Formats: sequence, C-alpha cells, structure tokens
Amino acid sequence: MTKSPNKTHFLIAGGGIAGVSAVEAIHKVDSEADITLISEEPVLPYFRMSLTRYLAGELDRSQLDLHKESWYLENHINLVLSRRITKIDAESKQVTLDDGQLIEYDKLILANGASPFVPPIPGKELSGVMTLRSLEDADRILQTLDHTADIVCIGGGLLGLEIAGAIARHGSKVTVLEALEWLLPRQLGQEAAEMLRKQISTMGISVTVPAKITGLVGEEKVEGVEIAGPDGEAAVCVPAELVLISAGVRPNLDLAKMAGVEVNKGVLVNEHMQTSKPDIYAAGDVTEFHGISYGLWIPARKQGEVAGRHAAGAPAEFAGDPPAAKLKVLGIDLFSIGQFLPTEAGDRLVTSKKDDSYVSMLFRNGILIGANLLGETGLDAKVRKAIEAKTDFSNVLRDGVTVDEVVAQMG
Repeated sequence: MTKSPNKTHFLIAGGGIAGVSAVEAIHKVDSEADITLISEEPVLPYFRMSLTRYLAGELDRSQLDLHKESWYLENHINLVLSRRITKIDAESKQVTLDDGQLIEYDKLILANGASPFVPPIPGKELSGVMTLRSLEDADRILQTLDHTADIVCIGGGLLGLEIAGAIARHGSKVTVLEALEWLLPRQLGQEAAEMLRKQISTMGISVTVPAKITGLVGEEKVEGVEIAGPDGEAAVCVPAELVLISAGVRPNLDLAKMAGVEVNKGVLVNEHMQTSKPDIYAAGDVTEFHGISYGLWIPARKQGEVAGRHAAGAPAEFAGDPPAAKLKVLGIDLFSIGQFLPTEAGDRLVTSKKDDSYVSMLFRNGILIGANLLGETGLDAKVRKAIEAKTDFSNVLRDGVTVDEVVAQMG
C-alpha cells in the first residue's frame, strides 16, 4: 500500500483503546488524513476492560465494540484486521505485514499493548490453564464453564477478583489464591483488603492469602493447584479443572525493537508520546513514561489521544496520571487512586471505618496524594479532582481531623 503524496499517512499498530483513541484524535485534528489501523485480532476493536463483564453475562458481544464498522467506513479509516506486522523499516518508513503487504507511513504510532505474564509455575503448560486478555480468551473460558466444577484463580489483583466474580455468576466453585499478604496489594492497604476479603467470601468465593504456589498437578490436563503448607507443614492441593492466571502484564516490545526505538521495561516516551525515533510515537500499555508503565485503561486512552494529536500537528502533552482503579462485576463499591500507604516522614493518613465501608486518605505536605474508598465510591469524583488539582488541605489537617471534615473541604 503506497501512501498518498498529498496527504499525511498515519499508521497505528494496535486496536486497543490507545490505538483507537489515537485514530479519533488524528481525525479530529485532520479530517482529511489517511489513517490505517492494524490489529492482530479478527474482530472490531473492543472495550478490553469490559471482558470480565462479558464473562459475567452483564454485556453481550455487540456491546463490546468501541465503534461499529460503519464508523470506520464513514470516516475513511482503513481498518486492517487479522494481520501482524513482521518488519518495520524506520529509515524508509514502511512496515511489512505477515501476508507480505508493504505499507508506507509518514507517522507511526505503536499501540500494540501488553501480554499476560505467566510466572514459571511447574505445570503451567497443562491443558486447562488459561489467561484472560482477549475476546478469544473470554470465549474459550465460557466454553469450559458448563462442564467445569472447580476453578482456581491465581492472583488476587483487580483482574483476578473480577474473573472470580464473573465465574461465580455461573454457579461454579471458585478459589482465589494470592501470593502476597492481602488482596489487591497494588490498590489497597491491609485493613481495607481484609474487609474486602470478608465481603467476597459471602459470595461463595474462597480466598487464600498468602498462598505460595509450588506447582500445578495433572497428567495432560490440570487437576489441582499445589500450595505450600503453613510453617513447614505438608503441601495442600486445591482441586482445579480450570486454572486462570492473573499475574500482571508485560509490554509487547517486539515492534519497538524492530523499529530501533529505545526501550526499558516499556517503550520510552516523552510527554508528547514521542519515542527516540523521529515520527514514531507510542501509547498505552506498551509504554514507559517517567519510569511508569501504567497498564491501565484511563492512562492508555489519554496517551493515545496525546500521541494522535501531536502526531497530527496539534499541541498535546501527557503529564502523568495517578493510578486509579474501580472494581467491577462483584457488585462491591471500591475505588483506589494514587498512593495509599505512607512512605515518607510527615505523611498523614486519615481514615474512617464502619461496618460496611472504609475510607482512607493519604496526605503529603498537606496535599492529598491517594485514597482507598470501599463502600463509599460516591466520593470518587471529588477525591480524583482534589488529587489532580493538588488541593492543599493543610488548614484542616489538625490532630483528630475526620474524613467528613476533609470531604467538607472538597466542596
């Protein structure tokens, strides 16, 4: 495919939220631009963050699409599905696809995301061991649920808990195993996590923390998960006909390395989402910005928009984003944002605990830098706004200050 000599041709690699946000931003800046979006998946780009809701039966397939096919046609966006980039020549500005097709570009945006990380657990290659990252993964899991009794979710992070909640909706017995001391270790302090564990247990989901997994057992198909016994006791085998591993993701760096751009844990980008190579940008889960690889929906969307706008010649900057997360599927109101554990002298934690709710807010030099809200997500918008605005609460942070007094200050 040869680019038009009279138009700028933008090539976006990846059909996730970062790639589609880049397409939307480019089209808004330059409605006449030539835009090609390449996705390895055979389906229209979809809301990846809603896969657990699809798994739970809350959404049907038609509700997952980011845009209908007509949107791409009406906006003259060349959507290339089921194709993989096998070569990038940054000097001649062209890529080669797995069918041999050559595509020239003026601006290239790498938005090819990340892949699930599977720890080196003995037995991980057994049949019945899966991850959830794509629509295809979700469909494979759904196909097994009708004839699967015991299911184990390895990983007590957001995705692991949402998968457990989705599967429990189908009446299956679910056990969650988390290696660290409490659930959601990246989002919650221990006190809030313990409250969450108790709430989850009432839904018929068994939780074991900490659980040191020593291996998966079975001949060809998985039959159980072996965990070390406490204090040197004999190992325990948790029955499992299906094991779902949720242990985080790793950026897909293959395209970046082909293009010769600088990488660390992710593709290194500046505030404009530019890489070390001229006219090559990156956005979303594949990136590393100021040492952070977010792996989250909102930063990926913002980065995609910035990459698209700047590549199209409009001013745009990404200034970072406080990591934030909500828990879906389980029906539990949970919101976590920013830093939630004190790490510096003078950090101030203000908390409120009730029977069914917990709030903690962390302040540094009077500035709110993070919060845990369990059963109180009506506050999430106010808290996010205060953090992003770097609001100073010094005038109310006296000894004995309550969460209600802090919230009143937010207006």
